[in-house]
Amino acid sequence: MENSPINLLLGATPEDLPDGRVRLRLGVRPEFANETGATHGGVAAFLLDGAMGRAMVRTLAPGESCATVQLSLQFLSPARGLLTAEARIVRRGRRVAFLEADCKGEDGKLVGRAQGTWALFEKR
Repeated sequence: MENSPINLLLGATPEDLPDGRVRLRLGVRPEFANETGATHGGVAAFLLDGAMGRAMVRTLAPGESCATVQLSLQFLSPARGLLTAEARIVRRGRRVAFLEADCKGEDGKLVGRAQGTWALFEKR
């Protein structure tokens, strides 16, 4: 599977694992800082949502598509260095799927955790 345009723009690198999990990596850059100088939480949110979405897309049949309909995330520590989000499908039905992902910093510290719901539908 090719890298998405948004991943290319921001410099995120995906890794598709044989068991269906996805890793998405991104190095923190100075331009990712918020007003306080910390890495903006949206960077971790991007990685978490992106890793879950890619894991979901890997399961789609021809003519099928998906979209995030719910995303819940918890920020647990500041994001520093190379960030890695790892996602997995918890349960996939015919019309709805549930996924989870963790995002860790270069030091292995948990930066954020997310749960998401995806709608599955026919492409239009």
